[in-house]
Amino acid sequence: MPRQKTKAVCLDCSELFEALDMGSHTRRYCNCCAAKMAEFEEADRLAREEVLAEEKYRQLIYQAKIPPKWQHTTFASSKGDLNPRALKVTRQYAEIFNRSSPSLALYSPGNGTGKTHLSVCIANHVMLVKRLPVIFMKARDLMLEIRRTFSDRGSITEADILDRVLSVQLLVLDDVGVDPTSQWLQATYWTVFDRRLEWQLPVVVTTNKPFEAPVGKECLADRIGDGAFSRLVELCQGNVIDMTGVDLR
Repeated sequence: MPRQKTKAVCLDCSELFEALDMGSHTRRYCNCCAAKMAEFEEADRLAREEVLAEEKYRQLIYQAKIPPKWQHTTFASSKGDLNPRALKVTRQYAEIFNRSSPSLALYSPGNGTGKTHLSVCIANHVMLVKRLPVIFMKARDLMLEIRRTFSDRGSITEADILDRVLSVQLLVLDDVGVDPTSQWLQATYWTVFDRRLEWQLPVVVTTNKPFEAPVGKECLADRIGDGAFSRLVELCQGNVIDMTGVDLR
């Protein structure tokens, strides 16, 4: 049986309007006021989403730990004296980056060729454009941060640091293999790359140690250990950019 219509008074404007008689569930607002309320609720929802997005954005920036020197470094702001092939490859890598992207290594035997610059461009693009979590760290700083937990009496442990660094969507490690090797250093590098490999999480590394070197010459494996190096090679899937060139500084 069709419902009967009834007269109701709008709770907002107090105007009389016609509505289906649904007992206690009868509409209490006229069409005009109901539309205004819907617009207000939609605007409020969008405003709350914007606040949440802005907070997430601030958290991404805080988590990334990109030093002030590099915070505004992007592909668009990069100068033309950078290695053109490296610039093209790293830009493409950043633009199509996703959760299944392989890892990437930037190598040059000398300093000042733009390895750090381009790795930061990747980090900033993934964080600011893709809005994905990134951590940028000097490899030495990561090792020092872990070592500090051995003597500090604070609540932060080695496992806490590794969990934070190794679970992030993109980890950028600068100057891998810069320090003389040790058993502890090799074990820590092994943990880093093994965890990233197991969880299929990409890492971008820069290094001045070659992946392969003539007999008698030092290579990256000599600094980080064969186990860690093997995992890094598997992570990179051949994505190693040779940036050998002049010092641009």
